[in-house]
Amino acid sequence: MKKNVTLKIVSKQYQEHLEASGESYKKTLELEDSLEIMTEGTMYAKKNATFIAYDESAEAGLENSRTLLKLTEKSLQILKYGENSENSLDMTLEPGILNITRFRVPMLPGMDLEVYTNSLEKELSEDGYGKICVDYKIKFDSQYSRRTKLDIEIRPN
Repeated sequence: MKKNVTLKIVSKQYQEHLEASGESYKKTLELEDSLEIMTEGTMYAKKNATFIAYDESAEAGLENSRTLLKLTEKSLQILKYGENSENSLDMTLEPGILNITRFRVPMLPGMDLEVYTNSLEKELSEDGYGKICVDYKIKFDSQYSRRTKLDIEIRPN
């Protein structure tokens, strides 16, 4: 059975730096970008997975796009698709696993992204309400690498 839900999605991107700490180094994070959206969507369970779907916002530059989240015991899959194939993403986040995914945006060729998931935590009630937190690193090219912390709060509508 589908339920209408309210979603609070907070995405924070960080640059990672290594700083000298005695005879070794420690990793520090510098906040580079942050995005917070509130939106309405639908949620349903099917075959040992929870699915959450919502329309993307024009604020995020993704009007006419839809996102589907598939949460299983071990992973979070993020599928983004639009009216045409110029906006698409199929990314699986599973702790300790390096995945390669293809990301397409308008006016740019498709890019292969390396995605390494540090952690995936979920605190959901029996009704599916609660919070999903995922920490992952995206890398493409030798120049671009960002750490992302994504928090998704699911509330009754």
